[in-house]
Amino acid sequence: MLGKCKENNVYPGTNDILKKINKILGYDFTPHLASLWSDDKNEAEKYVEIYTSACSLLLEQTYYARIGKFCKEKNIQLTGHPSKGDDLGLLQYFDIPGQDLVWRWILPDTPSALEGEESTQAKCSSSAMIHGKKRRNLNECCGAYGHELTWDEMMWLGNWCIIRGVNLLVPHAFYYSIRSCRKDERPPDVGPNAKWWSNYSEYSDAFKRLCWINNDSTHVCNIAILGKANKLPWKSAKICFENQIDFNYIEETQLLESAQISKDGIQIADMNYQGLIVELDEDSTLNNICKDLQSNNQIYRYTRDSDNPDLIKFIQEKSPNHISFSPQRNNLRIRHVIKNGIHYHLLFNETKAETEAICNGLKNETTSVFNLVTGKSEPINMNDPLRFKPYEMKVLLTS
Repeated sequence: MLGKCKENNVYPGTNDILKKINKILGYDFTPHLASLWSDDKNEAEKYVEIYTSACSLLLEQTYYARIGKFCKEKNIQLTGHPSKGDDLGLLQYFDIPGQDLVWRWILPDTPSALEGEESTQAKCSSSAMIHGKKRRNLNECCGAYGHELTWDEMMWLGNWCIIRGVNLLVPHAFYYSIRSCRKDERPPDVGPNAKWWSNYSEYSDAFKRLCWINNDSTHVCNIAILGKANKLPWKSAKICFENQIDFNYIEETQLLESAQISKDGIQIADMNYQGLIVELDEDSTLNNICKDLQSNNQIYRYTRDSDNPDLIKFIQEKSPNHISFSPQRNNLRIRHVIKNGIHYHLLFNETKAETEAICNGLKNETTSVFNLVTGKSEPINMNDPLRFKPYEMKVLLTS
């Protein structure tokens, strides 16, 4: 496993790894090796980041690049997932970039939904898909969530992924048999042996339609957040989520090598971003790009001491036509895509609190609400408040 083990203070290593790490870094890391376990938090964080970043690059060179090349030569689509939720750089080699919701790392109504490296994983794979011009991105979900996994949790995990841009869900797992000790092999069974199997079509019908909406559609999004190949910021992302501002992650190398910077925005793949949020200390090689963005008022540097209202003001200025709610609701998430000339606005209540609010931004449109189970749509009066049940996903259609 790459990176710090979630259970122990363990880091990747082999008999000759320091030689390879030294070659990547350009200097001898040996004097700093003990700092990985330093009691000085700042010292430990500094050298852990250096060491794990070098290990990530080494893994990329020795495994992902090689297996990606092999699959391409054999006309095989490479998919799966790396070990960490924010391993954005490694996903460039995947034909279907993926991530893994496992071990109850992400749960409803807990900070994990918006905080920590795993909270970035769905945006990680969807951003890799968009900027790599891939058609699909996947998320394996429910693995090792235990026998206590509920129907509501399973639905919530799917919606959590969808609102962040995932368009292929891989529920883990469908077992032929759960006799004897088999029932405890990465529980639960979310297939024929699950207690909710009789109404599983409600799950599959809803999510096949949501995946269809996210697939082969144009993502409407004006904000990007700068990340590293093996580290994605989540604090500024949380502010965006809670203020109904959608975004994608741009990896530093992508910004340096693939993006076109002008007064009209940051052009990468089919996206044109009006604003870039920099939460991490950017590489010195990006200084010139960041200066250009600064001169065009297209960059916001977010630090621990940043004033949240200033960031909110920045992202709202760069997304003048975004959806908002009255009163403001921190628990609502949004996604806007265009497919076949139809605008799909996905609205997700990410908490168990029943919520009611006026939706601003669609009042002059002919809008209908799409029933995800039946596939039918009905007109809706946008002057009336929208009412959200706990964990409810609504899809509004405008043309």
